[in-house]
Amino acid sequence: MILPSVAGFMIFFIIPFVYSFYYAFTKDAFSKKWVGFDNFVNLFKSDFLRLAIKNTLIFTAASVPLIMVLSVVIALILARFLSNAPFVKNAFFLPVLLPSATIVMVWQAYLSYVPPFASLLVIFLWKYVGLNIMLILTALIGMEKSIIEAAHIDGAGILRTSWYVTLPNISPILFFTFILSMVNSLKIYRESYLMWGTHPDKSVYMLQNYLNNHFAKLNYQNISTAAILFFFAIYIIVAVVFLLEKKASEQIW
Repeated sequence: MILPSVAGFMIFFIIPFVYSFYYAFTKDAFSKKWVGFDNFVNLFKSDFLRLAIKNTLIFTAASVPLIMVLSVVIALILARFLSNAPFVKNAFFLPVLLPSATIVMVWQAYLSYVPPFASLLVIFLWKYVGLNIMLILTALIGMEKSIIEAAHIDGAGILRTSWYVTLPNISPILFFTFILSMVNSLKIYRESYLMWGTHPDKSVYMLQNYLNNHFAKLNYQNISTAAILFFFAIYIIVAVVFLLEKKASEQIW
């Protein structure tokens, strides 16, 4: 039953990623001359790559904490005061369903004067905060009410209950939404491309701009080398966050 899905994942993801290791150590995809680590050395000499890495790190560092804070605060408010108002909850989820082209069209029509970095940040928050809210809200609704009631009986207010009881008990879903938000922050290229094309303002020239531009030039050795480094960087970040979440969960349970 799962064979078609597994086969598609292997063909379009795993096998190309493994094959990219071969490209990373060759001069190009046509001569296939072995060059060792020259591609890795040359990659870090690229001003465009350094700019793309810097902008990607800045955008992720700004967008992920912001969307996590907004998602948690709004989800807590909805769970406490508007749990029986499905229209309000659906309104937050609506931007997730809208096509990116529609969002960009509206933004260009009415808010084209906003600086590029701020535009991309607001679009990201508006598009994906609803998804996080739904995930966190589901975890909040599924919590044992007796835990909250016990905290209130012990004299804990709303803020102390939220910080010391509610959030620790939904740490697994917070970890999941954090990873999801980080992945979504790296997929903002679609909106960026629709607004500014392949060569946007320097403030929003991201790593995926670099990868897609070199892909169009058939520089497979460049994109393969960058993709490998990018993969290991993301893997380390996710592993650290996973260990922190596991440690926090062990203290609770």
